[in-house]
Amino acid sequence: MEMKANRSMLRQGLFLLSLPLFTAAAYAQSPALKELLSVPGAAVPGISAPSPVQAETYPDYVQDRKPATQSYNSGGVRVLNGVRFERDPATDLYSWRDLKLEDGKLDEAYFGFRSGGVGHAFLMFTFNGGAMSDGKPVRGLVVEVLPLEKKGEDFSPFGGGISGKYPLVWNMVEWNSFLEAAVGRDGLFVDVYPIKISREEKLRLLDEAITEAVRDHSAEKYNTIFNSCATNALKVFGRATGHNLVLGNHLPSVVIEHLKLRGFLGDRQRSEAANWFRP
Repeated sequence: MEMKANRSMLRQGLFLLSLPLFTAAAYAQSPALKELLSVPGAAVPGISAPSPVQAETYPDYVQDRKPATQSYNSGGVRVLNGVRFERDPATDLYSWRDLKLEDGKLDEAYFGFRSGGVGHAFLMFTFNGGAMSDGKPVRGLVVEVLPLEKKGEDFSPFGGGISGKYPLVWNMVEWNSFLEAAVGRDGLFVDVYPIKISREEKLRLLDEAITEAVRDHSAEKYNTIFNSCATNALKVFGRATGHNLVLGNHLPSVVIEHLKLRGFLGDRQRSEAANWFRP
């Protein structure tokens, strides 16, 4: 009996000794600030020629959302594939193109809200000359989570939205394309709030958002309460900043108000029909 007790104490001691090593290893996985900035003299990849408006990728589903990929990420430069750009009004199909980003030229990070239904939360990033597609500068990038609905199907947030009916998809959208659909086509308003965190945290937020967006989510289902646009935006925010916020209600408008009360959001910038002009 005494030998068993000694062996048990030895195992507990070894486990406790391993905890600092585990903590250090987990922390080391988070990219350092210098790793998120461009390296002077580093080779920057080109991006493919712009593609025409594509045929339908998932013919049974709505065509404004689909998973993107990341084909390059080194020295503070990354190339994203399958970012949504302009819509062809005649066919209601979008052009999906490559986008080259230089993390070090990140200008601002925003938490966003789009009206309509129960609302929609998203993250948006602007760049100071560090986002290019088809040889032209890109104003900003939206990273969002959506339910993947079938064509002609109305999204039911508290029906199919909580029963596992809809696959979950992370979508990356050029900012003008996002506004054209929300404001120009659907007549909604879009609010964005600059996030009041450090420069390093904003860079981590960009990295975490893209890392999560290009991960395989094909086995996941959208859930209005537990796995939604708002909960995923908060998850990414928590990973980047260490502020893991616990809310009793995760509707987008409630999340925005909570972040305001906690002092994380700056002044609202609203785009609506009265002040938005098609590029």
